[in-house]
Amino acid sequence: MRTIRLPFKLAATTAMAMLAGTAVFADTHAMAKKGGELTVAIETDVRGFDTVAGGVLGQTGEIVMRTIQEPLLDYDGETNEVKPLLATEWSASEDQKVWTFKLREGVKFHDGSDFDAGDVAAHYNRILDPAMKSRSRTFIASIEKVVAVDPLTVEFHLAHPWQALLPYLATTSMSGPIPPKEAVEADTQNRSPVGTGPFRFVDWASGDRITVERNPDYWAADEINLDKITFRILPDTQTRFASLRSGEVDVMWTDRGPSIIEAKTDSKLVALESEGAGAAVNLLNGKKEPLSNANLRKALAHAWNQDALVKISWQNTRPAVTHPLGPVKDCGDANYRGFDVAKAKEYVQAYLDETGKTEVPTIVMIHTTTPRGRELGEIYQQTAKAAGIPLELQPVDQSTLVKRVFTNDFDISGWRIADGADMGPQLFAYAMPGSSYNLTGFDNPELTEISQKMRVALTMEERLDLQCQMVSLMNDDGGILYRGGGRYHAFTTPRVKGVPAPYRGVVDVTRAWIDEQS
Repeated sequence: MRTIRLPFKLAATTAMAMLAGTAVFADTHAMAKKGGELTVAIETDVRGFDTVAGGVLGQTGEIVMRTIQEPLLDYDGETNEVKPLLATEWSASEDQKVWTFKLREGVKFHDGSDFDAGDVAAHYNRILDPAMKSRSRTFIASIEKVVAVDPLTVEFHLAHPWQALLPYLATTSMSGPIPPKEAVEADTQNRSPVGTGPFRFVDWASGDRITVERNPDYWAADEINLDKITFRILPDTQTRFASLRSGEVDVMWTDRGPSIIEAKTDSKLVALESEGAGAAVNLLNGKKEPLSNANLRKALAHAWNQDALVKISWQNTRPAVTHPLGPVKDCGDANYRGFDVAKAKEYVQAYLDETGKTEVPTIVMIHTTTPRGRELGEIYQQTAKAAGIPLELQPVDQSTLVKRVFTNDFDISGWRIADGADMGPQLFAYAMPGSSYNLTGFDNPELTEISQKMRVALTMEERLDLQCQMVSLMNDDGGILYRGGGRYHAFTTPRVKGVPAPYRGVVDVTRAWIDEQS
C-alpha cells in the first residue's frame, strides 16, 4: 500500500470563504468563553436522521445533523484538502481501488458505546444494499463494499478509481455521518439520533424545535463551548427575521432576498456570506405524459424566466446560472435553454403537430407553501401562459413535495441540487437511467456514456470537462431548469462568535461561543 493525500481544490470563492472562517475561528478560539445557550432559527422541520427512513437532508436538516453526528473526514480550510476527523490517516492501493482508513482511538457514541470500524462498515454497506432503497446509494455506488479489518481499521473497496471518494467521506449529508449500528438496528436513529458529535440529542418537538446539549465525552471536548443549542423551526421568513432582531434567536439561515438585503443594512446584525456550487431548480417529469414529450419539455424550458425569479424573489442575492458547478468550472452557456417566448411557442406548435392535439393539457406544478415557493409558482404560471401552456399550482408542505417527487407523482416541482465539493456524484445520479435520483427521466445513451466516463476519470481536469458535457446534454433535454445558483447567507447577533460563513449553504454552529459584552 502507498500512502497518498489527494488535495481536492474547491472553487476559489468558496475557498476564500472557508479561509476567512478559519482565520476568524483561530483568532477568537483562544478567547472563547465556555457555557451559554444558542438559539438557531431554521426554516423547515427535519424529516429524520436515519439514512434510509429519513431519506434526504435539506440545508436546515444538515445544520442540525452537524452538531450530532460526524463523518470520517473533514476539510482543511487553509489547504483546501481533506483532513482527519473520525479517521486519522488513510492510504490507497496502487490501482486506487482499495482505500484503508485508520480510525481515531477512544471515540465514543453518545450512548457510551465505542465507535469502531464495524459501525463504519455497517453504515455504508446498509446504504449500498439495494434492498434498503437508500436515496444516498446512487451517489456512492462506486463503492462496492466496506470491510472492518479490525476495530480501528476499515477498508473501502471501489469498483474503479474514484476521485470523489474523499470528498464524499467528508460530507455531512446522509451518506457521511456515522451512527452506531445498534441504534440503527433498534430503529431509533431516525427520531432519536445518536452520534459521536460535539452535541447529543435531547428532544424533538415536531414543527417547533430540536434541542441538543454539549457532549462532555466528546473526543475534542476542549473545542466545544456552548452548553446547549435549540433549533427553532420557524417557516415564516419574517418571523425568523423579527426573532433575530429581537434577540429571541441568535442565528438565522435564510435565502429570502428581502430579508437578506434588509439584514445586510442592519448594523446590529453580523452578515455571513459565501459562494458555492449547486442550484435551486425546477424539475420537469419526463417519465410520464404529457412531459414525456420532448417538444413540450423544451417549450416549458424556454417559457421559464430565471432572470425574473432572481430579480423578483431572490432580489439578486443569488446569481442566474446555466449549470450547477459553481465558480470551480466555467461551462459557458452549456446549451441552456434561456427564456424566449417565441421559441416556446414554436415548440408548443411542434408538440401539437406531433400529437394531433388542439391544445396543451394543463400541467400541474407542485411547490412548497413558503413565500419562495408561491413566488416561484406564480412567476412560472404567468410565463407559461404567455407561451400557451396552462399551469395549475398545487402548494404542499416540504415533506409531501419530497415524497411526491421520489414517487413520480408530479409534472413540475421546485427542487434543489445540493452544493458539494465535487458535483460529479450528483450529476451522475440525476443523469443515469435506473438511478433513484433520475427524477426527470433522462434516458440518453450519449449522456449515459459521458456520465460513466466522468465517473472513472483519473484527473479532476478531465472530470470537470466531462461534467460540463453532461450539463450541456441535460440542458438541451429541458428536464432541469435553473432558478438561481449557489450563494448562501446567514446572520447572527453580535454576541455570537466563531460561526464561519455557510459552507455549501450550511451554517456550522458547533464551535460557536457567546460574548455577552458584544
